Amino acid sequence: MRSAGRLISRGICTRCTCTGQRRAFASAPLNKLHHSKLTFSQLTRTGTAPHALARSWRQYTSAASADQTTAGFKATIGLELHVQLLAAQKLFSAASAKWNEPPNTNVNVADAGFPGALPQLNPECVQLAARAILALNGQIQQRSAFDRKHYFYADQPLGYQITQQHHPIGRGGYVDLGSLDGLEYVKRIGIHQLQLEQDTAKSIHGVYPGHVLVDLNRAGVALIEIVSKPDVDTADEAVMYVRKMQNLLRHIGVSNCNMEEGSLRCDVNVSVYRDGEDRLSGTRCELKNLNSLKVIRGAVNAEISRQIAVVQRGDNVEQETRGYDAQSDTTFVTRTKEAAPDYRYMPEPDVPEIHINESWITRLRKTLPETPEAVMSRMMPQYGLVQEDVETMLGEPGCTAFFEQAVVGRDPKRVLSWITSEVFGQLAYRSQRLVSSSLTVPQFTQIIDALSSDAITSGQAKQLLIEFMDGEQRTVDELIAAHGWEVISDDGKLRVISKQLLDTHPKEVARYLKGQTRRLNFFVGKLMQATNGQAKPQNASEIMKELLEARR
Repeated sequence: MRSAGRLISRGICTRCTCTGQRRAFASAPLNKLHHSKLTFSQLTRTGTAPHALARSWRQYTSAASADQTTAGFKATIGLELHVQLLAAQKLFSAASAKWNEPPNTNVNVADAGFPGALPQLNPECVQLAARAILALNGQIQQRSAFDRKHYFYADQPLGYQITQQHHPIGRGGYVDLGSLDGLEYVKRIGIHQLQLEQDTAKSIHGVYPGHVLVDLNRAGVALIEIVSKPDVDTADEAVMYVRKMQNLLRHIGVSNCNMEEGSLRCDVNVSVYRDGEDRLSGTRCELKNLNSLKVIRGAVNAEISRQIAVVQRGDNVEQETRGYDAQSDTTFVTRTKEAAPDYRYMPEPDVPEIHINESWITRLRKTLPETPEAVMSRMMPQYGLVQEDVETMLGEPGCTAFFEQAVVGRDPKRVLSWITSEVFGQLAYRSQRLVSSSLTVPQFTQIIDALSSDAITSGQAKQLLIEFMDGEQRTVDELIAAHGWEVISDDGKLRVISKQLLDTHPKEVARYLKGQTRRLNFFVGKLMQATNGQAKPQNASEIMKELLEARR
């Protein structure tokens, strides 16, 4: 028990929240646990086990159990991504595609399924879908057509979904995973097809007991469904694939891919097979509506473990649709999987076929930006940025181009910092995208230049940014003059004001002289207030300190 006592005494308060100390429990102590042959119950008899040690013990034992359980088995994984397009209007109507406005305000008779209302294809959606398949190295189909997928549910007002099961707009393509994605090897994941389809309405539960409310704002919003080939082997690969899709589709302006908003929803098909068998020999189960990268990883791992356990018992895996409970880390049956004939697919008679010529495809291809991988490989050495910096900008359409125009002749780190903190902060507050905001590169660079030359303070620079994003058209110099923000560069004038402040606050001066050096901040604040923020903070601090020290 001496080993256990040593482990716990090294430990650390049971209420400790220090990440570094928790990491210590997750590494060295676990190795000692392994070699000491102690059980967790033996450890807890010596006193309350620290929470970090408890969590690390669970992780250690579950990882060891997983290694033993999955030995001799492999997984086959395919993903279906449902991506909401950044189109202003819905796929088959002129109604606004803004689904998060007051319920049932953005609805057309075609979306609501009124008899006699005919769908009319939105060409913007076709172009966005075509951009996506080209960016995925696939082929735009010069002839594509729509199908009706029949099923009845309260959030499906037509009684069927208009989709492209048999003649999609895109086929083929691939996504390569590698070192930039956090993978130690190169993995190519093929794309089976990319199809246009309608979104369903939103069902709202729990408002009135026994009733389900339906919001039709989302009904008919344009989606693309991207179906991968079953080339994924692990949960980590699945997560990297989805993350890379997010970055790519945001970068080319096809979707914002916000999983928390439902703009990107993921279904995963999972099957397992024994080493040496055909990778498609297992029975697949579909995990529906996985809404975060963390949930995708947990659900895939849980389903792999479940299927292996079923096979090891000598039972057969049933084809079915399952959900994931993150709290218990288990999957559960939602329904038995319908086969294709259950949907009674038929050609959509009210929407004509889409015919695309080669010249249109060529023009569209020329509008695609540089790939995210090429952008990262070029920008990191060129501007001294790390991968995370470039990935952050890639997540906002148009941001890398904005940065590269703004950084000419300026400090890349300062420009990056202002874009990712202040500009992104304003965009989030306004629920805007950079490309649709009123902020221009010249306005932004005027702010950076004025700040670098100490013509304005940081707070004033933030105020100017807000005004520009509100639509202000005057220049920075004109706004500085209008606000009376000209910086006081006359040290003599600042000294006069500073002496008056010291004379007005003799008690604070005495405290400073007795060793309370933090009182300097009090006087600097007073000086900034007296000058309406027109003094340079560093200059104000230096003058105040000099005058205070002179009174010793």
